[in-house]
Amino acid sequence: MVSARAFLVLGRVSNLSTVWSNGLCAWVLGGTGQGSVFTALLFGSSLMYVGGMYLNDYCDVKFDKEFRPERPIPSGQVSQRAVLLLTLGLLGSGYALVAWINLQVALLGALLLALIVTYNLVHKKTVLGVPLMAGCRTALYLVVGAASIGGLNMEVIWASVLMFFYVVGITSLARTESTDGSLSQVGLLGVLTPLIGILVFGAMNSLWLGTLVGLLIVGGWFFFAFSKAKVAGHLIVGKTIGPLLAGICLVDWAILSVMRQFSLITGVTLMAFFVIAIIAQRRIPAT
Repeated sequence: MVSARAFLVLGRVSNLSTVWSNGLCAWVLGGTGQGSVFTALLFGSSLMYVGGMYLNDYCDVKFDKEFRPERPIPSGQVSQRAVLLLTLGLLGSGYALVAWINLQVALLGALLLALIVTYNLVHKKTVLGVPLMAGCRTALYLVVGAASIGGLNMEVIWASVLMFFYVVGITSLARTESTDGSLSQVGLLGVLTPLIGILVFGAMNSLWLGTLVGLLIVGGWFFFAFSKAKVAGHLIVGKTIGPLLAGICLVDWAILSVMRQFSLITGVTLMAFFVIAIIAQRRIPAT
């Protein structure tokens, strides 16, 4: 019998609320739209995310046997063949849930699917895996933005660019967590890039209070994440990844606040997604 937890660990489901956060951010920036469309987008993107995580473990079996033998496949909790079959089902059904909306969404959804598959096939072989992973998050914004009533606009695109750099940062840091544990300068610069973007957009829109609050919340969380990752004065890079992933929700919150798209309901929802990620990571590893 395969435990339910093994499948949750395989899918890194503790990060799912960050996918919802990205989707909500793009949806609001795009002008929102029909609730049924947004529901399909969230379910579809969630299935593709989990499918991508399953594919990640399927492709990384050799690496995990050496560096992460506790993962579900090398530890014998689930077979590699079963993971592949589930991957195909999740990716296929996830894409089907978004492709029906319109042709542009179908094409961008295909791009997202291609990025997910390509990342998993090459990320352990080349540094191109870093931008490919970040590209998956960017493509998610574009898919949701294209499905919104206002369609793709510059706000959605700029938000996707900021998230691209942020995920480049997290992914660069994560590449060392199972090996030498060194601090990637590219990774550090990447996670700090949204702070610059928040400042720029806040200045452009003359939203100084929202900018200050956004910078304090996001910057404060970054400071907390790196401070808590120190053991005996030494930074354990792997301990920063989970908190930084949860921080995706805070970055989305700050982006909306400086683009004049913030509302109380949206802000509370994004904060709830952040709290869900933090709590879920205590049960299910984020990476």
